Amino acid sequence: MTKQAPQALRELWGPIGQIGYIVHDLATAMQHWTDTIGVGPWRVADPAPFDRLHYQGAPTDAEVSIGLAFMGDVQIELISQGNDAPSMYRDLLDTYGEGAQHICFYPADYEAALAAGLHAGMTLGQDGQIWGVEFSYLLGDGGRVIELADLPDDMRTARHRAIASAAQWNDAQE
Repeated sequence: MTKQAPQALRELWGPIGQIGYIVHDLATAMQHWTDTIGVGPWRVADPAPFDRLHYQGAPTDAEVSIGLAFMGDVQIELISQGNDAPSMYRDLLDTYGEGAQHICFYPADYEAALAAGLHAGMTLGQDGQIWGVEFSYLLGDGGRVIELADLPDDMRTARHRAIASAAQWNDAQE
């Protein structure tokens, strides 16, 4: 297998759109981010409305809550799993405790970006759909996790509105 050149992956994936963190308690973690870093306002999905969620190729019934906010134009995602169903979220929490889990990109061509990541030697650890958005978690060497998400045009527009709203919220906090 020929490895994909890093430059080609960066071009396919685009800029970083989100950083995901696994936490024990969503409300406590959101408050901590707001109090210590000034991140907010938070949008909460409890439970997260997955249309589909697969872990290592098999369906999983992970019960997940999500908090979303922006820090500049990067979305911060806090993820809390409330049951012991198999998932990459549970793996990280059980192995390492709370912490960063993934970096997410919103490529213009999701299928090409996913294929390139797999061709580069990454493996599919988890995938699904939420809010009509397809997503895949790719596992790389050294514990690296890359999420790719296929944002429809209306979600890209909503993302830009949310970034602007967060900036106004931030200005009001200062």
